[in-house]
Amino acid sequence: MFKKLLAAVGVGGAAVNTVLDNPSLRPGETLTGKVLIKGGQVPQAIEFVDLVLMTEVEKKINGEEYRASHALQRYRVHGPLQLAGGQDLALPFALLLPLETPVNNARALASPGFQSYQPRVRAAVWVHTDLAIASARDAEDRDGLDIHPLQQMQALIGAMAQLGLAHVSSDVEAGVARFNQIQSSLGCYQEFEFKPTRGGYGIKEVEITCIPRPEGIHVLLEVDRRYRGDSYRSLLMGADWQNVNWQEQLRRALG
Repeated sequence: MFKKLLAAVGVGGAAVNTVLDNPSLRPGETLTGKVLIKGGQVPQAIEFVDLVLMTEVEKKINGEEYRASHALQRYRVHGPLQLAGGQDLALPFALLLPLETPVNNARALASPGFQSYQPRVRAAVWVHTDLAIASARDAEDRDGLDIHPLQQMQALIGAMAQLGLAHVSSDVEAGVARFNQIQSSLGCYQEFEFKPTRGGYGIKEVEITCIPRPEGIHVLLEVDRRYRGDSYRSLLMGADWQNVNWQEQLRRALG
């Protein structure tokens, strides 16, 4: 009985550890691995085993900014099960990452040719493991993911660099991005900020938001110009995006 009471408050209860096969991947790819569960000193009833894809978002309330964890998607790995004391379980999983998953590999997001402009990327992404135990404290685990940008995103960053605009920072904003009857779907969206490395265009900064869809990537550009304020342009990187001169497309959008 004493062991059961201890297990109820998390002492001597079941433990969980998630092992990822491929923690470095791109949005739209499949994350695989195993959830390893180690039974405690007494049998316990497991209500479910979930994996939650998480990120950190920037929120603004009453003019104040703060950062908070945000669930992008929840996956059910296993339903109810009985776990004997000391029992070992290995539950395999394969999870498809949403196309809008924030990207965070700073090296892949750097502007080519501008080594002094390493972007400040605040877009942590991780998998939270939730082992729900009946009448006891849940067991948890957290594993970070290294998310590389889609090839289209890298092409945009390269084209912006050719125009003298370096990628300097990226954040994930809470809320919904909307343009051209397209809107983000995960309760947040990622912004990529670019600043000129030399004079030209009269631009102070450019913020880019990408919303991937099956037909291609919808790109919103928010251009902050000196003396003229903000303006907005949009582009679609469709199936033939590799055959398009994106430097010229962006030059027209920014002109």
